[in-house]
Order: sequence, then structure tokens, then C-alpha cells
Amino acid sequence: MTLLVAADSYTTVANGVDTHPVSTSASSSGLSDKDAKQIVVGSGLDSQIIELGDTQDSGVKVAEKGTVAVADSLAPSVVASSQGFNKETIEKGRLYIIVAGLCLLFFVSALDTTILATVYIDISNQYDDMTNGIWIITSYLLATTAVQPIFGKLSDILGRFESVVMSTTIFCIGSVMCAASHSLAMLVASRAIQGIGGGGMMTMVSVILSDVTSERDRGKFTAYLAASWGIASAVGPVMGGAIVENASWRIIFWINLPVCIPSIIVLYFALRIPRPEGSLREKMRRVDFLGVLTFQAFIIPIIIAFAWGGQGYKWVSGRVLGTICGSLAMGLIFLYVEWKVAVEPIVPLRLFRIRNVVASGISHFAMGASIYAPLMFIPSWELSVKRSTETQAGLHLLPLMGTMVFTATISGVVMMKLGRYRELIILGGALIAIGNSLLILLDPDSNSGERIGFLVITGAGFGFTVQSMIMGAQCAVEGMDMAIVTTLMLFLRTLGGIFSLSVLSSVFNNRLRTAADELGAQFPQYSQLIQDTINDQSIIGKSTDLPVGVRLGLMDMFQSALHKVFIGLTAFSALMVVSTLLFKHVKMNTRRKKTIK
Repeated sequence: MTLLVAADSYTTVANGVDTHPVSTSASSSGLSDKDAKQIVVGSGLDSQIIELGDTQDSGVKVAEKGTVAVADSLAPSVVASSQGFNKETIEKGRLYIIVAGLCLLFFVSALDTTILATVYIDISNQYDDMTNGIWIITSYLLATTAVQPIFGKLSDILGRFESVVMSTTIFCIGSVMCAASHSLAMLVASRAIQGIGGGGMMTMVSVILSDVTSERDRGKFTAYLAASWGIASAVGPVMGGAIVENASWRIIFWINLPVCIPSIIVLYFALRIPRPEGSLREKMRRVDFLGVLTFQAFIIPIIIAFAWGGQGYKWVSGRVLGTICGSLAMGLIFLYVEWKVAVEPIVPLRLFRIRNVVASGISHFAMGASIYAPLMFIPSWELSVKRSTETQAGLHLLPLMGTMVFTATISGVVMMKLGRYRELIILGGALIAIGNSLLILLDPDSNSGERIGFLVITGAGFGFTVQSMIMGAQCAVEGMDMAIVTTLMLFLRTLGGIFSLSVLSSVFNNRLRTAADELGAQFPQYSQLIQDTINDQSIIGKSTDLPVGVRLGLMDMFQSALHKVFIGLTAFSALMVVSTLLFKHVKMNTRRKKTIK
């Protein structure tokens, strides 16, 4: 016999037991309580049949006529039992203290992604090694990207506070090593160590925020993180330029310590969330070490190949193609390990059967590809075509970031009040595509209104999507998968940015080299200076004694190269638009999911 239970008839929890009224079809069938052998929860394809058997062992009993009470022993995936949600509440004051500590960590980790964008050339000149100077930035991004998915699973096993302390400690050690570096090789290696900590900090901040807030409330607090990221991205290049112009570049790394240490102290006293059970030995047995190793063997070479392609080596060179092929082979091994070997995989493949997880993954990759490029190439355009200083070039990112913060706040309020996010995702994707496409119109005669307007549109789209897309994935999974899904999305966003930067930088540099050779042949006495501008566009504005023909030739050379970059950017933006249409709306919960075993 089967007893039908209405799919969406959900009542309050009393004494740890959820009650579900019996559907009319079952009640009117003449079926008695003692004859019931099964219940069906759900409807259509989503329905599930539960064998009752002996009611003493099954966890199902008759509460009163016409209802079936489902005890906590049933799986939370079958019904919304008390196992799936946290009963305790977090006081409002303590919650804001936690968020303040998280925002400080998020700010400093994001700041170190951008603060060297306009000054790494000056640092490279001090070490007389312009060829490898770009690795000051690349090594940080590489390490950050490589560890992001790993920290999510580690925090499930070791604990949230332990993981954020570990990542912050690594970040601070890396910062001290950077400040004390006496060679470019040491600085690059130290930046990689710093990137491991920075990647862990960024991911753990998002994970902890998901622990302490419900899905409906999360948008409001995520807006604070978005503001931290936006401010860091906008002021980073300006701050870096100001420090290098007025003091030693080593101060860039020392300033991290006064921010990180107080943040950890705040979290130590305020962050009182459950910790994973088990001894340290038991926890270490759960760690997917083979998955970690194969993942690193997959992702690190492919990022290095992206950095090489079209810059140090041709894309079709044996070094680049061989590295990519080897990386993809390790990627297949990693997937096999996660599928067949790992007991607790760092990336459970079952998650990719969920539509919103797949949609969010593609969208995050496309968003990273669509947003990182303007952050890099707009300052280059200002330096070369508008002959701005490094500080002025950084300031021109403020319209994009300021608008992003504003619209991220609006999207947070919309999600909190209306419980909707799909419409925000579609709107944001369209605005990013429109804003990036308009960058094609930039030329030496473009006025400030046009430049600000284009970036405002892109920034608005970024703000509408930065929270809503990750929310689409978080709402679609169980609480125990929250950390893994969150860190996976952040990883894909960073990977998309690295991929687009490598491809578009290849386009940029190839065009520049051809044009520089032509211009150098026309003005042979300035040929070396022309070649130097490929790596340092500020030379155009700083050199006041250049002949008019050389100056105009340099401006035209960069305008032509950047025009091709902006055309290429539209392809990534188009992918962003298409990917946003894949989302479906999943209801946002007003209670906090249990995210730790």
C-alpha cells in the first residue's frame, strides 16, 4: 500500500518532527493508517517513495488522523527536516562584527591582486629584468587560482576558523617575504606563497558568509564584500602608483599585516559556528590528497601555458602545446580520481548533474573573462592613448567599480525583499555585453563622458551578477555542499579572467610588435624607445621631448592594438549573455542551512 503526501504541504516543526498533511486522494481512498506501507513525498518526476516497514525503526509514525509525521531519521533530501537547517540564531550585532572582519580580509586579498598592476614595471627596472617582470603579477594569480577549490573542502574537514587562520598566516608570511626580497626570483616566489594565502582568504570569506547567513539575507551582506572587492580593485593601482612615486615599493607588502592580524582577532571572538567532529587523525584521513595533487598537476601547467602563449612563446610552439596537452591529460586523471577513488572528493562530480551549478559555472567563467580584461586594458589605453600618469590611469577605473558597488547593493536588496535572482543575472549579463561592446568606439577623440558612460554600463552589469550568479548555485545544493560550490564558482571566475587576459594579451602584443617594428623603421633613432613602450606605456606621457610624429605614431600604435582587444572582448561578453539564460529559479530559504557535519 502507498500513502500519498502532498508535495508542498509543509507545516511547522514540533518537538523535532515535521508534519505533512496527507493528500486528499490518499485520505479518501479508505486506506487506514495501519495499512500504509509507503509514503510518496513530492510530485511528478521529483516524487520519492519511502518504505515505512516497522514504524518503530523507520522513523515514521501517525501523529493524528490525516497526517504523517516524518522524524529526523529520514534524509533531508527527501523532506525539509530539521537536519537541513540550523536552529540557533546569530545575534545581529555579532553578525555585523563577523562581516566587518570578513570584509577586511577580502579587501586586503583583493588589493594585492591589483595594487601592482601599474608599478610592477618600476620594480622590474630596479632588478634590471623587464622580461620576467610580469611574473610578479602572474605568480600571485596562478597560486590564488590553484588553491581556491581546495580550501572549500579542507574547511569542511578541518573547520572554518582553522582554515581562515591557516590561509591568513600563509598570506602574511608571503607578504613579509615579498617586502624582504633581494632579487626578482625571490619576489616572484614570495608572491606565489602570498597568492596561496590570498586565494584561501578570498574563498574562506565567501564560505563563512554562507555559514552565518540565510539565502534571503545573504545578498545584503554579500554587497559589503562586493564593495570591498570594488574599492580594492579601484584604489589598488592608484595606491600602488602613489607609494612607488613617493616611497619604497616594499611598503605595498608591509601594509597587509596591520589589516590581517586584527581581522583574525575579531573572528576568533565573534565566529562561534559548529566545528567538524573527529580527531585530527580522523580528519586527515578524510582529506583527498590524491585529488589535491592531481588537481595541481592539471591547473598549474595550463595557467603557465596561458602566460606563455603569444607572449614569451607562440601558441603553436612545442613548449606551449606540450604543456597544454600534459595538463589536459592530468585533468582527465583528476576527474577519474574524483569519480572512482576519492572518498570525499574536493570537487564531487555529482554536482554537475544540477542545472544551476552548470549554468553558474559557465557564467562565472564568462564573467571573469569579461571583467578582468577591462580592469587591465582600460588603464593601458589611458596611459598610451590619453597619455595619463599611472595614478590617473588607475582613477579611470572608478566609474566601473563605483557603479558595481551601487548595483551590487541594489541586487542584494532585491534578493532580500523579493527572493528573486534570475532576472538580475539576465539583466547583468546583458549590461556587461553592452558596456564592453561600446569600448570598441573608444579613440583618441573620445571625451570623458563617453569613457565614463561605457564603464558605468559594464560596472552596473557586474554589480547585478556578482552576487546573484553564485546565489543561483548555492540555492540549488544542500548545505553540506555549500563550501564546495562556492569555492568552485570563485575558481572558475578567476580562471576565466586568466584565460581571457592571456588570449587578449597575445592579440595586443602581436599587434604592438608589428606596429613597433614599422614605426621604428620610420624613426630609427627612436627605435629602442618605441620598443620599450610595449612594456611601459607611461613613457609616452613622460617623454616631453618626443617629435610629434613619433608621439602620434605611438598613440596610433596602441589605439590600433587595443581596438582589436576590445573586439575580442565582445566574444567573451556574448558567452556571458548566453550562459545567463541557462539558469532556472530555485526558491531562496529564509533559514540558515547546516553547512558543517
